Amino acid sequence: MLTDVQSAQINATEIYTIDYEAEALDSAENVVDDLMEELEERAEAIILAETAYTRREDLGGISVYFKDETLVAFYDYEQFKGTVF
Repeated sequence: MLTDVQSAQINATEIYTIDYEAEALDSAENVVDDLMEELEERAEAIILAETAYTRREDLGGISVYFKDETLVAFYDYEQFKGTVF
């Protein structure tokens, strides 16, 4: 679960370090589950490489990544965007 501070950190994001929105929209009018999974796996690989996160939580529409208790990244798999902090 996110703290209020962590939630505010995600909501304040203006620049996304991971942005597959255009790719998802270009691929099909309705993104198929396979593409959604592929994009999420690619995002997760980037996040792992950059943060060596220790815990992932799926909050329904968004995955958040922690290194110990520190929020290090998130990926919104419905909007195809995320950020490594």
